[in-house]
Amino acid sequence: MQKNKIQFSKKEKLLYLIILLLIFAVLLSTILNLKMAKNEMIGTQEEMTIEELEEDTNQKIIEALQGMEERERMEYYFGIFLQYIEEEKYEKAYSLLYEDFKKTYFPTLEDFEKYIPTVFSEMSDIKHENIERNENMYILWISIIDAINGKPSEKKEMNIVIQENDYYDFVLSFSVI
Repeated sequence: MQKNKIQFSKKEKLLYLIILLLIFAVLLSTILNLKMAKNEMIGTQEEMTIEELEEDTNQKIIEALQGMEERERMEYYFGIFLQYIEEEKYEKAYSLLYEDFKKTYFPTLEDFEKYIPTVFSEMSDIKHENIERNENMYILWISIIDAINGKPSEKKEMNIVIQENDYYDFVLSFSVI
């Protein structure tokens, strides 16, 4: 028994090759589009997850603050301010300042950045001396000593005024020395 062979002309072979290449290109394009769409969805999910994590972290901080005494909360708030300064995140520290205080003493972020080293050294030792409350305003009396180069007799006295609007919602100002 003899099998019939189909014979294609060169034009037909070329036409089939072009059709196969087009089908391959369409399939490849579809696969790439699906992968890109999947990556975009994953990216959106990650962004949502980061926002959700930040909200969850803020909620946990608020819950912890609710269990603290007033003095502990105020020291915590001032600690956030100091941490930003130590990490040289001056813009974040500056954003915690009371608006009228900023306008009066540090109209620009650069003014604030110039002032910080005059009071806070690379390793400042902060001692909380006293605290007083007047409605939603708290005044902390602190002593600052340069832990590396300073002597205990060279301490600087400063008052920190913290206005607590709600848990983890505060602004502060301080006596400019």
